[in-house]
Amino acid sequence: MPSPINLEIAPGKAILINEAAAATGVPARKINRLIDDAVLPRSACVKLGSRRAVRAYAVLMVSFGASDGSKLSKGTRLEAMRMIERFAKENWPRLRDEPEHATLLRFESGCVMISLGEPVSAAMAGLNRLNDAFRRIVEDPEVRGGIPVVRGTRISVHEVADALAADGLETALEDFPALSREDVEASALYAKARPRTGRPRASSRLRRLVSEETVDLTDAQ
Repeated sequence: MPSPINLEIAPGKAILINEAAAATGVPARKINRLIDDAVLPRSACVKLGSRRAVRAYAVLMVSFGASDGSKLSKGTRLEAMRMIERFAKENWPRLRDEPEHATLLRFESGCVMISLGEPVSAAMAGLNRLNDAFRRIVEDPEVRGGIPVVRGTRISVHEVADALAADGLETALEDFPALSREDVEASALYAKARPRTGRPRASSRLRRLVSEETVDLTDAQ
């Protein structure tokens, strides 16, 4: 049976570094640096096997730490991070449903006053997009050897991401007529979160043939 890849967002959920990078737009190397420099509280950092990860609430802290937070001293930045952590844990359900709820969040320390709302809201919206993207993806051992494909198709998300990067959105939609704009964008986000290694990019012709095969199978059903 097809198995959906579902990133259930809860505050303590472990999010891999590449997933956090995809959600925030912050490069993975910069997130690793925040961990190495102990800018992120130790409690926010975990491991999944041998891979580094951060708690879901820490993704919001990453967004701030890589933007306005980078202008602050380490001590002040940690204070602001702790404020984000408390706010996220106390308001998570509402933040998940309404990322803009964080808009008015501000940090004050002495004469320093910083708005935390924009990076926090943006990161929460990014997590929501990642969650939606993962809900659109399935892995079925009987479909193309179990590689991640868009639900209801045989189309590899990495092939779609390659097409989007090489040819743009409109051409990607032409290459994969079975997919919606949302499917294409979700595939690209998934590919950033779970990058493929060691596999060559499919040719434009092969991508189109796979898409046409998918449409034929759907019609046959």
